[in-house]
Amino acid sequence: MRNEKQQLNSVSEQTEIIDLPKNQQKQTRTLLIALMFLPCLVVNLQLDNDIWFLLTSGRYVLQNGIPTIEPFTLHQGFSFLMQQWLSASIFWSIYSKLGAAGVLALLFLVYVAIVFVVFQLTKLISDNNIAAMFFATLLTAAALKPVMFTRPMIFTMLILLCELYAVERFIRSGKAAWLIPLPILSILQINLHAAMWPMQFIILLPYMIDSFRFKLLFLEGQGYAKQYFFPAIGLMFAAGFLNPYGWSAMTYVFRSYGFAEINMVMEMQAADINNGSGMFIFGVFFLLLAIYLLKKERKTRLRYALLPLGTAVLALSSARSFALFAACGIFPLAYFLKDVTIPEGKIKSQQNVLKLRMVLLALVVLVVGGLTVQRVVKAVQEGDAPAVSQAMNYLVEHEEKDGMVLYTGYNDGGYAEYMGYKPYIDPRAEVFVMKNNQKADVMKEYHDLQYGELYYKDMMDRYGFTHMLISEGDILIVYLAYDKDYEKIYEDDIYQIYRLKSLAN
Repeated sequence: MRNEKQQLNSVSEQTEIIDLPKNQQKQTRTLLIALMFLPCLVVNLQLDNDIWFLLTSGRYVLQNGIPTIEPFTLHQGFSFLMQQWLSASIFWSIYSKLGAAGVLALLFLVYVAIVFVVFQLTKLISDNNIAAMFFATLLTAAALKPVMFTRPMIFTMLILLCELYAVERFIRSGKAAWLIPLPILSILQINLHAAMWPMQFIILLPYMIDSFRFKLLFLEGQGYAKQYFFPAIGLMFAAGFLNPYGWSAMTYVFRSYGFAEINMVMEMQAADINNGSGMFIFGVFFLLLAIYLLKKERKTRLRYALLPLGTAVLALSSARSFALFAACGIFPLAYFLKDVTIPEGKIKSQQNVLKLRMVLLALVVLVVGGLTVQRVVKAVQEGDAPAVSQAMNYLVEHEEKDGMVLYTGYNDGGYAEYMGYKPYIDPRAEVFVMKNNQKADVMKEYHDLQYGELYYKDMMDRYGFTHMLISEGDILIVYLAYDKDYEKIYEDDIYQIYRLKSLAN
């Protein structure tokens, strides 16, 4: 008996298991929570290319009101719906006063807000399990980094997550008051980013199905108060009418996608298992499956299975939808991991606690400090102007603006508009689809030109272009080099400008 006690005492002395004081448990937990926000510190420090037509749009709205006829391109009489009018106004209001730094600060704050809501969601569905919260939130924050750009999508992700959080709180508390924010968030969504307004109902679909109590193999519908939930969704739908364009904005997405010409835009193309985003999507999905199979208790909430599956399908269908998977498809990991435990209150020795904290803090300082300095220096060197700015500055300084009929490629029209010119096309692909503008299928025309299905002279004769600002990769670089009617007046590493020779006479 005495020998057994001696052995136990010996083991205890070797492992030195001690209870941490409550304040140190809290400090350790706080450090882990802070680490979840680490990816926010490496947010993109360059303005996205779409920002230029957004700034132009916001400037126009604040000076002239909401447009119904497209005012920025050379095309006349295009029916127009500015589906991002509120986002554009916010961006311009900040940029006009604080410049690029202000817009990037907004991006950072929204990033932090998104991660905070994800953290609150994981805390809720994991029953406050720090291990589950840490892993699911950090993975989500890291996945969001590649999609955090100065676009209205950042507001959409925040709104969708707030809606999910409100519904989760309603399910757990049974209090209908948690559903009150849903119609308000719907109003914000339709005005900030109308094209994504229907996505609210797709994201909430797993919750609608889960509101019915049923069993299907290993899946089980939870069942909760439908008498409050479905009327709240009905109010969300009704709230969608509270926008300057009414029903047209609510159905905008159905007139804007599914065209072969739009699919030529890189972000509309399907993800591939061989590229980074495709591998990440499959990896996270199979991680969810593996965790589920390793669980002793195989039952799971239906919504936590359908939400990752549905958003993964959306992400694989187009690169643009990866943001939806990153924001709404990863946090359910916390539910699957909620049974994982780590001994928060016990550790081998007090000294190990200090060592762990020192290592973590040193890692944070080195990684974040090094990356931040490097990226800030690079951002300052590059400035906020896009690559096409030098070519545009040449036009401003050397060519008469009055009477100019300007061709630009898809990616460069936005900056030309920001500089006060009216180009042929810009990155708003859906604006140039006949189903929206009611006049001409410009996107198809541009597609056919670039793929050699339309003779370039036919298009040039149709519009009477006086100036052609073209980038490497544009098929017109080949044609104009041998066109006797045009002369090259500018060239840099990326861009060339051609002018109609008759203008020089």
